[in-house]
Amino acid sequence: MKKIKYIITTFCLFALFACNDATEILPEDNISEENAFATVDDLVVGMNGVFSNYFPEANIRFSSIFTDDTKIGEDSGNQEDNFHNWTLTSSTGNANSIWINSYFLINSANRLIQAASTIAPSADEVDTYNNILGECYALRALAHLDLLSFYSTDFEANTPAVPYIDYVVLLDQPARNTFGEVAEGIKNDLITADGFIDESIVDKTRITKDFLKAVRARLALYEGDYATAETLSGQLIADYPLANQQQYLDMYNADDETEVIFKAARVQGDFITGGIWMFTNNGGSFIEVSNELVSIIPAGDVRDSVIWTNVDATGTVDTQERVNKYPAGSTSGVNYLNDIKVFRSSEMVLINAEAKARKAGPDFAGAAMMVQSIRDARTGSTGTPPNYTSVSVAMEDILFERRLELAFEGHRYVDLRRTRSITNLGIERSSDLGDCESNVTPECTLSPIDPRFTLPIPNTELDGNANISQTQGYN
Repeated sequence: MKKIKYIITTFCLFALFACNDATEILPEDNISEENAFATVDDLVVGMNGVFSNYFPEANIRFSSIFTDDTKIGEDSGNQEDNFHNWTLTSSTGNANSIWINSYFLINSANRLIQAASTIAPSADEVDTYNNILGECYALRALAHLDLLSFYSTDFEANTPAVPYIDYVVLLDQPARNTFGEVAEGIKNDLITADGFIDESIVDKTRITKDFLKAVRARLALYEGDYATAETLSGQLIADYPLANQQQYLDMYNADDETEVIFKAARVQGDFITGGIWMFTNNGGSFIEVSNELVSIIPAGDVRDSVIWTNVDATGTVDTQERVNKYPAGSTSGVNYLNDIKVFRSSEMVLINAEAKARKAGPDFAGAAMMVQSIRDARTGSTGTPPNYTSVSVAMEDILFERRLELAFEGHRYVDLRRTRSITNLGIERSSDLGDCESNVTPECTLSPIDPRFTLPIPNTELDGNANISQTQGYN
């Protein structure tokens, strides 16, 4: 993979998100690395800054509001209405935020990698120095995977994707790399990171060896490398048991880590995730959980209490179906703010199930047992595994389970778009259940072949980069 030097311009992130001090990310606008970073202690501070630039909330916001997991809320003052109604253009801020945040993270990681090359650690500092490098490569890989997930025109090796950026920002204007080229860059970054990360690290808010496995397993599933996806997810499943019902509740209310592989730490002063859907002072929702999503949660399933609640921030019960994965009274001490669970063992179980169902010589019985293990854990009882008779039957059921298990964690949009050629499913909002009312939601169906199942390249990128092409279907 050749090294690409890249410019990322103009950006104060939208009012909903954090606003960075710089208006342009250009070399001349920044303190030179040799002045900013002179010691390993400086790199430690810089690495904390890199972590602060990881913002999965952008993925969560887009995926939840754009898909069938939400409806217009009772306290709506037209917040998010256009976006919820699938207004998606190259100037739509909600879509552009994934691009901007991801490349900002990549740029900050690349700058720290370059700065580290000028510093010689002492013998006592080598482990810290190496872990910083490993974390930079790992976060760069994850950011590219997020970009690949939303902006690649397809999930085939030769289709246009996004620029793969492995060097500090300069004035070059790169074209899109292919899906396969970006995937190869991600894999190389993960291999490099693995050589730096200390096996003794177990802090789930930092980069561990298991984080690297989880990123690789997700990528392998997306690129159709089912053998790797099955193997790596299986290794993680063996080390991270599924949470029981109480542990599952505590994972979101009291930070139980039984099945958490990696989480993005959030503390007072950080963006409040619940603010994506509601007013955080009282819990009034301008976007609510869709009636359809609530209706498909099985009786006795602990996810009924985790996905939604009709209790506001004051403890008052009303008729609103609020998102409850980032609950009031969380351990951060701030209503609707808690850590973002980025990789969990339940996702690995679902990756394993899908890999079993889609590999050559599919193992439908094994896939069904994987899915049933999640259902049993969430209901606290033992049920009969589903009967999969074809890839399409298996995928519809696995997608159903992914919708329940990973709700409001940033997966739904990507899951629908990457599997639509098998399931023929788009986005269908239920008018019968009240999720699609003509006065607020003029469209109820987004076809699986609609170009809006791939995000457009932002206008700001097109304006500053003559070599990049827009996604087909957008002006």
